[in-house]
Amino acid sequence: MKFAKHLLFFIVTFISTISCFSQVIDRLPCLDKKFSVVVHIVQDSLGDPVIQETDILANIDTLNRYFSPICVSFEVCEFKYIDDWRYDEFDVDSHWVEMQVKYHEEERINIFYVFNIINPAGECSYSDQGYITRTDSSGLVIKKDGNGCYQDNLKALVHEMGHYFGLLNSFEGSELVDGSNCSTDGDQICDTPADPEGTCDPITCRFLGLDTDGNGDYFTPHVGNAMSGFPGACMCEFTYEQLLYMANFYLTGTGNW
Repeated sequence: MKFAKHLLFFIVTFISTISCFSQVIDRLPCLDKKFSVVVHIVQDSLGDPVIQETDILANIDTLNRYFSPICVSFEVCEFKYIDDWRYDEFDVDSHWVEMQVKYHEEERINIFYVFNIINPAGECSYSDQGYITRTDSSGLVIKKDGNGCYQDNLKALVHEMGHYFGLLNSFEGSELVDGSNCSTDGDQICDTPADPEGTCDPITCRFLGLDTDGNGDYFTPHVGNAMSGFPGACMCEFTYEQLLYMANFYLTGTGNW
């Protein structure tokens, strides 16, 4: 009996040690990188920027908190104002290439604030997927007032920066609730639960959907995930594997800067 107790103690201690060692192994990479940001604000036909620089700076400060686990931060180095009010109703097909040629600054993250996004239709924001590895073009487009799917432009900024670092939406594809296809479907990240999108209570952040997946299991999405489509008031984090993916995407990408 005494031998069995000693053996049990040894096994528990060994497992505990392995678990602690695993946590050390699984620490996130530290990029130790501060990205310079150029903010381009499109003014309306009356020359009104609508959004204030102080509000954008506050959002950048919050953005830094979301990326701090991988030692990434963002600093606005310049505000620029665009007088061509056509871009205030942003159309990616008609405007994006032209805006890149006229306003993009290399080796900076370029963020454009516009009043509305008419194409892609129904979007609160837009970015070139995975373009953090490029310095010659691209950027993010954010609606000034944030009205739409996230209800605030902070969520749009954090969400699009996730895309810029290579992440997919958490509601992509047809991921199953049991996670059996988590690495090949959905956002292809396994610590983000299957997400059918839908609605949640913006006060309690409780998911209100009753949808089921292909196996008949009810969805329980992470409504606080930055890559979800749920209200910004509920946003609280990127998951560990999302942070790991973004760090590795940048480190292994070509043309890192």
